[in-house]
Amino acid sequence: MIDELTDLFLRPIISIWKPVGKSKKDEDIPPQLSFQKFTIQNFKGIDKVEIDLVKNDLVLLLGLNESGKSTILKGIEAFSFLNDPGMEYNPDFFQSIRKKSDVGGNEPTVITATIKIEDRLIIPEIERLGDTVLSHSDNDSIDSFLNEINQKKEVTISRVFPFKKGKPSRYYYQFETDHFFGKNTKLSRELAVEIVNICPFILYFEDFKDRIPEKIYINEKRKDSFDPMWYDIIDGLFHNTNEDYSIEMFKQLYSRSTQLLDDANTVITRVNKKLNKTFTKQWKELSGVQEIEETELKYFPQTPAPFFTLKIMDEDGTTYSVDERSRGAIWYLSFLMKTEFRSKKLRKRSGKPVFLIDEPASNLHSTAQNNMINDFKKLAEDTSIIYTTHSQYLISLENIKNTLIIEKTDGVVSAEKWGAYLNRQDAQVTYYQPLANLLNIIPNSLDVPWQNCVITEGPSDRHVLLSLYRIINDQSPEFVIYPGTSAHDLGPIIGLNLGWNSKFSVLLDADNEGDKAAKTYRKAFNLDAEVFQLPDSCKTIEKCFTEREMTSIRDLIFEDNKGKEVSNKEFASIWAVVSESDLYDSEIKRILSNKTLGLFRKIFSGLGHECVESEISQKKLAARA
Repeated sequence: MIDELTDLFLRPIISIWKPVGKSKKDEDIPPQLSFQKFTIQNFKGIDKVEIDLVKNDLVLLLGLNESGKSTILKGIEAFSFLNDPGMEYNPDFFQSIRKKSDVGGNEPTVITATIKIEDRLIIPEIERLGDTVLSHSDNDSIDSFLNEINQKKEVTISRVFPFKKGKPSRYYYQFETDHFFGKNTKLSRELAVEIVNICPFILYFEDFKDRIPEKIYINEKRKDSFDPMWYDIIDGLFHNTNEDYSIEMFKQLYSRSTQLLDDANTVITRVNKKLNKTFTKQWKELSGVQEIEETELKYFPQTPAPFFTLKIMDEDGTTYSVDERSRGAIWYLSFLMKTEFRSKKLRKRSGKPVFLIDEPASNLHSTAQNNMINDFKKLAEDTSIIYTTHSQYLISLENIKNTLIIEKTDGVVSAEKWGAYLNRQDAQVTYYQPLANLLNIIPNSLDVPWQNCVITEGPSDRHVLLSLYRIINDQSPEFVIYPGTSAHDLGPIIGLNLGWNSKFSVLLDADNEGDKAAKTYRKAFNLDAEVFQLPDSCKTIEKCFTEREMTSIRDLIFEDNKGKEVSNKEFASIWAVVSESDLYDSEIKRILSNKTLGLFRKIFSGLGHECVESEISQKKLAARA
């Protein structure tokens, strides 16, 4: 019964889209759709979880191992029937998604997606539905419904997996939007399937399986060595090179009866050009692939086990097998192959695909993991990325507001936005400290210079200190800076550093709140020289700069509000940007006066970190003087 319904949904019945104002040549291009939100209910260990993509296309699911992060990704993947496993596996697949605590129950599993509509959905033809399914009035009903969702620019559809006494029955799609031709009629459900059928792809990437085989065999009868996923990837590469190309077509060129080796060489040359053109255009700017100059697909027509191999070349032309390159480079190459070529039926211009990336390269070095965050930001410009991790190095602090904390309590998986999670913590806890608590982080001398640190009142102080130390010294500091959220909430992090026996200093404002906090910390922790306050000449970090300096720096980085006084919010944003990159360092150093630069040398000296400027910097300062 399940197989019959799956087969029905894999054969779309009607075509419900047609771009408005396009030429006939473009009529095979579907409208732009994008996923805005997913809701997962009664799926495995999940009661109800929501993943919102409205404000950001890069979302992190953060939690310890076995907390349920992968379950959430698999729940999102299950929204699309195109991701269902092969027919022979379907019964086990549907049985496996039932809510685990509902043994023998009748509660359905429901995966719901809110879908944004960029172009109007209309019906160019409906004859194929047949008279038994569609009447003239149904045509009017569909038009009315499509007009309604086109006006709203979105539609919400659920995939429902019913269960009866714990056993799966037929799944179906339904609109969550009420309409007058019936929510659960056959026509309504078929129309919902058609919209799902033209939605962007939802692609799941599982890291520990994310490797490239040394030999990609193409004989499906050899079950011991045949990998259907990588067969599909290479077949997709052929198809993306030319719609008439395929592995089967290529194999025929080596047939004993009609060997066409010159044609075979032509095809494989074109395929490699397509591979490297895509690789260069889409991926060369990403840090994780800088050791790969070129890739080459080679074919070995041995009988009865022909296979392909992927080779990698570096800048000097040296050729390597895939297992001879770094884990990071291979992860990106595998990711490229899967996203660009995985299916020869990938629809073009169907909207932002959703990449579900499970524990991406968590076994890489910490530097490579940090680089991966920046790469994900670039990829998220035209895709939606939801990734999981339990590694602190794959956390983007500036994107922390788009992080969901995943926890499992008594077998039930929950997802909570960072802001809400933070509000449940002790009011005295610093903004980022719950990350350490959540992930059971213990500092490691190979990761960050935790033995030597500065504790500041807030993130803005941290960003300014990081930026100014780098600007003055032409290098990043050899100490770490921990931000709090106010002068009075630094107690827990001071105690933590005392426990770690690290060398630390505390920077406080020179105002009344800073004076009170300094007295409290000196008394409570028996501190003296470790507590340092800003000079009286500036009181707070914002006052360390003149208005002219800050407006000039603001105008350098942002184009809006030129000429206006810099607000506290703008101040925080400016230095957050500057702290992440040295792109503006030389211009900012020209903007800042010798007095301001001298003030920060004094601050660093008070914190126990002398500024030793390079010879070039000293000459520049002497010339300015």
